[in-house]
Amino acid sequence: MRITKALVLLSSLSLLLSLSACKEPSNEQAEAPEPAVSVTVPEAPEATETAPQDATPVEEVLVDDSGAGEKTVDVTGEGFGCVRDMEAIRGMYVGNLLGNIDATIAVANSEEGGVYPPGTIIQIVPTEAMVKREAGFNEATNDWEFFILDVSAEGTKIAARGGEELENPFGQNCLSCHAQAEPKWDMVCESGHGCQPIPITRPMIVALQKTDKRCAPVELTDEDKKALADLQALIEGFKAKMAAAAAAAAEAGESDAVAPEAETDEEVAAPPADEAPEDAVPAEEEGEEKAE
Repeated sequence: MRITKALVLLSSLSLLLSLSACKEPSNEQAEAPEPAVSVTVPEAPEATETAPQDATPVEEVLVDDSGAGEKTVDVTGEGFGCVRDMEAIRGMYVGNLLGNIDATIAVANSEEGGVYPPGTIIQIVPTEAMVKREAGFNEATNDWEFFILDVSAEGTKIAARGGEELENPFGQNCLSCHAQAEPKWDMVCESGHGCQPIPITRPMIVALQKTDKRCAPVELTDEDKKALADLQALIEGFKAKMAAAAAAAAEAGESDAVAPEAETDEEVAAPPADEAPEDAVPAEEEGEEKAE
């Protein structure tokens, strides 16, 4: 029953990653120098050791000998599966819809960075993904498309997708986070890439990866269960702040809606400071509350 409860919470828990990456750095993250590491894939360590030899200089990483760069990347729900079936690179999982997985792994392991080949899929949690589309798809996002996914034992449905306009259910823009990465990292956020840290611990991410409903069931350890409980508490704290921010915005909107009724053809003088409405929310205060 405890595992089932964790699965039900998966979508809400994983979406916190996007919200917190931009808006709520935490002191806890200083203890996590890199993304979480989940189920070990035997090939991953070998790729890490050989990538510098096979992918030097960096320009070689960018060459797509398969011709994938000329193909249109068709992304449907069927293209997403169990995250643990993809290649584990540090704490993230990578794949390639066009079959050019070697080039994707080479860029992921390159110490100098590089441009990921078309078809690349990158996921940290089951319900979010970014896919490298064909060249010229979207200059603003470096040709990445962002996805919010609904996952179940039956498969994957795309709940939302897009580029610079896509926001998660918490109202946070995906691109605003990924754009913080240094150019050489191709908008992929990892520790040391320039993105703001997230208040999510490695055990929390590992536990989320284990609860992917599309994968074979994995027994959760006591550490996993504690991590999910801690993450749920963190989520509840964010929800409370979001509710407070929404209430403040609603009050400010009601105050603004009354103002036009008092206006005439003549210029309306500003009221003295001591006569300002009690429910008015200063812009600075409102912005700080939303940023938390």
